[in-house]
Amino acid sequence: MATFSRNIKIDMDWLGDDRFEICGQLDDTVHSVTARLELSFPGYTILTATGEITRMPYPGYCQGAYAAISKLVGEKIGRGFRKRLSDLSNGADSCNHLHTLVLDMSVCAFQMNYYAGQRRPEVVAMFEAVKGDHGKRRELVLARIPQLRNTCYLFSEKSDALFVTSDAPTNPDETRSDNAGD
Repeated sequence: MATFSRNIKIDMDWLGDDRFEICGQLDDTVHSVTARLELSFPGYTILTATGEITRMPYPGYCQGAYAAISKLVGEKIGRGFRKRLSDLSNGADSCNHLHTLVLDMSVCAFQMNYYAGQRRPEVVAMFEAVKGDHGKRRELVLARIPQLRNTCYLFSEKSDALFVTSDAPTNPDETRSDNAGD
């Protein structure tokens, strides 16, 4: 058995067409932390935020740090959120385990765009029509979720060239020989 182990679990579900919740739990050898965020959709504004710690090294003391999560109400998950989260919920007034959990929850939030699309037959049909074309599927994703631009390698402007020609790799592990040395 490991000396230290940590697991993070995140669940999301719809509360209506215009909002959803994210519930997270961080459990490790020393801590058990939970958080719940209710967000607007598609705006990703945090409507409610709660958190709790039930296992900790200093019972009776650590709980005071969880008031900091209420500062997230009104914040929008999107570009710049990591910095705002760090400013609002990290450091001496909060708990870095809560910060870690909420950061992971915020990263998962954009997956709800996929599930929102799955609820609309016309969106399903659009993606089905380009199923075998990674470039067109990528374009559809960026058109529907422009805030994904430059958030990762796949959606970066630098990777646009990978999807321009018809001989672009169909397997992400393949490397184009004409790009060797670039």
